[in-house]
Amino acid sequence: MGKSKKLIVFDLDGTLNRTELYAVEIHRMVQTEFGWHAQTPEQIQSVFGALTSEYMPLLLPGADKETQRRYLKRVAEVEKDYLHLAAAYDGSAQMLDELHGKGWETAVCSNSSSRYISTILNAIRLTDKIDHIEPLDKAFNSKKASLKNLLDRLKPEKAVMVGDTSFDEEAAEENGIPFIGCLYGFRPHEMENAPIAVERPAQIPEAAESLL
Repeated sequence: MGKSKKLIVFDLDGTLNRTELYAVEIHRMVQTEFGWHAQTPEQIQSVFGALTSEYMPLLLPGADKETQRRYLKRVAEVEKDYLHLAAAYDGSAQMLDELHGKGWETAVCSNSSSRYISTILNAIRLTDKIDHIEPLDKAFNSKKASLKNLLDRLKPEKAVMVGDTSFDEEAAEENGIPFIGCLYGFRPHEMENAPIAVERPAQIPEAAESLL
């Protein structure tokens, strides 16, 4: 695609993807398999959206780097058997279609690998509704840097970030673009003070248009 006039950038987990439908049970199972106590769903959901370096010490307290690496590999293996449970938030597909109809290009910027983003978008049937993806490249250590790389690459005239965590809001602020907080995601308490917040995906197009 050529230069984008309007770009809307989405976080993935807790914004488009209902991660809890499969990931909570996977982590509980693999924690037990590795000899750790299975944490509560609330504890596991509280780390969604964080960097691997931040959430692994919380999921496997005291584990060394090699154990963490093996744990993540095992989670990815088990994930394949659970992805049939994956689903987007209600109304996400229609919301993305509406944005395209209004001339927006869509992107996903996530603290995840390209493999994970592509796999999940396919599982929740949104692949053909997302124009660009920006994974957490090894060269970057934060969503702020990933978002900057995406914006530098696409050079949109206008851009908006949509997410459900303070990581997303801070990335938008650092890059000088407006932010829409998702109260329906995993950290509604972090989004309560967002200048613009939505309770469901269907409200995103109107919120985005209001920021132009």
